[in-house]
Amino acid sequence: MWTILKEGKANTHLTHLEELILTRGEEGYKMAKQFLLEMIKVLRGDGNTKVSTSVKWDGAPAIFAGINPENGRFFVGTKSIFNKVPKINYTMEDIDRNHGHAPGLVDKLKKALYYLPSLGINKILQGDFMFDDEMLEVVNIDGEDHYRFKPNTIVYAVPVDSKLGQQMGNAKFGIVFHTTYNDLESGASFGADVSRLKRRPDVWFDDAFFKNDTGYVTLTDDDEERVVSLVKEADLINNKINYQNLPLAKMNIYLNSEIRGGAFADDAEGSYEGFVNWNKNRIQKRINKLKSERGKQRAMAAGKADLEGIQASKNDILNVFRLSRLLFEAKNIFIEKYNNAVYATKHFVDDGSGDLKVTNPEGYVAVDFAGNGVKFVDRLEFSRANFMMDKGFKKPDIKENQMLEIFWNNKKSTKMSLREWHTLLPKTRKTNKKLFEDLKACKMVTSLIPDSQNVKTLLAEAVQWAINEQNNANSNIDTILMVYPGRFQPMGKHHAAVYRELAKRFGEDKTFIVTSNKVKLPKSPLDFSEKLQVINKHGIENVVQVKNPYKAEELTSQYDPDRTALLFAVGKKDMMESPRFRVGKKKNGDPSYFQYYDTNKNNLQPLTKHGYLYVAPHVSLNVPGFGEMSGTTLRKALAEADEQTFKDIMGWFDKDIYDLLREKFSNLSEMSSMGGGAVSGYSGPLRSTKDDEDSELVREVLDYLFKQGILK
Repeated sequence: MWTILKEGKANTHLTHLEELILTRGEEGYKMAKQFLLEMIKVLRGDGNTKVSTSVKWDGAPAIFAGINPENGRFFVGTKSIFNKVPKINYTMEDIDRNHGHAPGLVDKLKKALYYLPSLGINKILQGDFMFDDEMLEVVNIDGEDHYRFKPNTIVYAVPVDSKLGQQMGNAKFGIVFHTTYNDLESGASFGADVSRLKRRPDVWFDDAFFKNDTGYVTLTDDDEERVVSLVKEADLINNKINYQNLPLAKMNIYLNSEIRGGAFADDAEGSYEGFVNWNKNRIQKRINKLKSERGKQRAMAAGKADLEGIQASKNDILNVFRLSRLLFEAKNIFIEKYNNAVYATKHFVDDGSGDLKVTNPEGYVAVDFAGNGVKFVDRLEFSRANFMMDKGFKKPDIKENQMLEIFWNNKKSTKMSLREWHTLLPKTRKTNKKLFEDLKACKMVTSLIPDSQNVKTLLAEAVQWAINEQNNANSNIDTILMVYPGRFQPMGKHHAAVYRELAKRFGEDKTFIVTSNKVKLPKSPLDFSEKLQVINKHGIENVVQVKNPYKAEELTSQYDPDRTALLFAVGKKDMMESPRFRVGKKKNGDPSYFQYYDTNKNNLQPLTKHGYLYVAPHVSLNVPGFGEMSGTTLRKALAEADEQTFKDIMGWFDKDIYDLLREKFSNLSEMSSMGGGAVSGYSGPLRSTKDDEDSELVREVLDYLFKQGILK
């Protein structure tokens, strides 16, 4: 029905109507205007309209399901099916392997894989998970029983005795489909035809399209006149704008930061001033990151030119802000009309204490016959709900009532206690002292946080710092960083298994593979880019190139050194039994830098003081004909492996990687079994001296001398 969009593989983003002028300039304005005029036809019942509308359900996560045309197999997945190394789940085991770090997601995907194949999906559909039978609870609202469920920010309530309620009450799994793909390479086609899918009582599903706009949604003469009036005013302003050379992308980012602060181009002059200050802040941050004086001078010159360009285009920028606001107001007229026409559902948000506040649906999507889609969302209302209502988080026991006033722009601010801010913001262990101090100095959020996506997170970190200071917390550690170091020449499935166990324990976002770019024959023939191909193929993306894997300064420099604890995953045999790592005390009696994690886990110190050795889980795998898997045996086996043997050893097969490793390893002269290497699931030991990572024979001799008491 719809033309395939050419905006990428995944349907990850729809444009807000008022954003069109910021993403497409004058062409975008014409498109926005046309959508508004066509929407009048839709609600007037004009059969010649070229637009269809759908409700934007607030479900999570996004689930993809259907037949992979490459192999004819049914699969489920998340947006990670479009990764460079796709995570496609054909079996329950695939789900555990690809998503084991997120148990809640695993549960939903397994239910999707169990229930959805029987629907007869013959393409690939994207939908939002809405509920399962464990989420549905019966609550009384205004004297009537409702099914209540909360898949994301919005809380839905459906009368138990309604037709929809009866359907949902019988279901074990609920999903709303909204996007179609022919395959994993083409773009998204907005809309999902579910009319031919098989109905079954234990699965509730629907598309998101309104079945009949007319009658449910009515547009009065006054409403139509108001929309037309706003469009005419917008036409006059648009004709004054010279879109050439305007920093539209930056303006879009800035306006999003305003929205996160609860405003949207309320006053064009105020927005312009905020935009200038926001740019000044970005320029200064760019300069501060540079080390050379010449680089700083160039950045200062470029920044000055940018600000001069903004000043020269002031009138055009002001008019773009005014125009975007007019489109925003016109769009909201339609939103208001649709808000009471979404099935028989009621919509609420949780205020954090368990109390529900009535709200509207997240919004709507309008799609034309050319495949263009735009969002009709009251961004101020929904952003405030999304910002102020943390998903399922309850009030903590915080005694501090220190007040904090946050200025969103030069006219709007919100003043609450630290306790209240902490309640409404996401949970975090990270802190941001500088941001808190800037906020206390009444600096505007829009100038402090350029990226609107980071507002909640960074504010939470600022508040957390203040709370920690007020509470005199016993520990200053906010982040535990798990580093899995090694040569990975190459990474085997035993290494991958170890990583997944570490990620499950410490969190995937805080668990990293670190390895160098060092090439040294015969033990290290692969450079970093070649190692990365193999590691990514194992489904691991958190990989950092470092000069020294056992310091990982390239990674640790991204974290607050005073608030981050640093752990290294090490093998028991290689690490805990070897005196060369000096775990204990120095000659002067001070504790050595490296300490054992298990004996210090309740009192971790920052990475500036100590690093901790964590005994990695043991994974022992045998290579047929070679014995227990190690770096040496792995390279020998891969040098001689046929395609099936390669797959048995690595757990997957990739022709390009197969050819690469065969070429790299087939001519190597491997050392004998005296070499220590990475054995039994460990990438290699932590070294205490520089550039000895390949001196395996030397290390064995040193071990012998240490054990005999010849060396101390």
